[in-house]
Amino acid sequence: MSDRTKVLLAIVGASMLWATAGTAKILLRSFDPFTAAFFRFFVASVVILPFFLKERLQHKSSLLPLIPIALLSTGNIIFFYWGLHTTTANAAFVIYTTVPLVVALAAPKLIGEQVTPKKLAGIILGLVGAVFIAILPVMERGQLSSGDLGGNLFVLIAVLCWSGYTITSRSILTAKRATPISMTAISIFISTGIFAVFTATQWNPSYVSKLTGTNLIIIFQLGIFVTVVTYLLLQWAIKHSSATTASLNQYLQPIFAVVFNIFLLGERLTLGFIMGSIVVFAGVFLATGERFLTEVKGWKK
Repeated sequence: MSDRTKVLLAIVGASMLWATAGTAKILLRSFDPFTAAFFRFFVASVVILPFFLKERLQHKSSLLPLIPIALLSTGNIIFFYWGLHTTTANAAFVIYTTVPLVVALAAPKLIGEQVTPKKLAGIILGLVGAVFIAILPVMERGQLSSGDLGGNLFVLIAVLCWSGYTITSRSILTAKRATPISMTAISIFISTGIFAVFTATQWNPSYVSKLTGTNLIIIFQLGIFVTVVTYLLLQWAIKHSSATTASLNQYLQPIFAVVFNIFLLGERLTLGFIMGSIVVFAGVFLATGERFLTEVKGWKK
């Protein structure tokens, strides 16, 4: 299997796993957002620690350059949670689908990554499809929800943080100053520490009794699969492709998320969703079509 095929599978896998992150809503019924985030990242820290220590025995490179990048990842989570606290989920989701566009516009200036007109057109087309899917449930109810201005601004800052994380990760990884495991581990460790501070300031003793079987399963699911596995898949895809290509997972997430909700929450599949999905995939194909066709030829052999 070629690296290109692995990149494609990594992006699809990360998108599918991130689409299950909506289970965090169940945790938020029992815990405040930052405590829920702390539980998630604490589990992730425990899981990735042995892999990180094993790698450190082989690679002694400095980790200091990774700290500012990791803070961008943490900032993304913090500002997204703050925004989601006051704005609507639909508004936050629509804003967040602009990540690939921000990456595409910033990458050439920051790391010299070339974005051809064809690739940019695909990114914009995918963005249109993703936004359409995001607002589709509201449109079908005949309502339009733009959310709260302050909350929307926080989500916009989260978009900038995650875009910066994606781009700077690419720079560090291609320069071979870090590995996907190191990059992921440092991001998780720093997030855990920061969320621990937030949790300590607003800890509620009743939280202990709320660590039920269901909540624990969700915490482990978020900590292991949504955090550790997806971070590693994303970092691996960034290292072996480009920041722009890796960021295209943002377009696939709404499709997987809605399908996930159909099976678990009983939501129906509409004609509008199918049309939006076609637009999303058309955008992804336009942006990365040449590589995809190369992989198809390789599979035929």
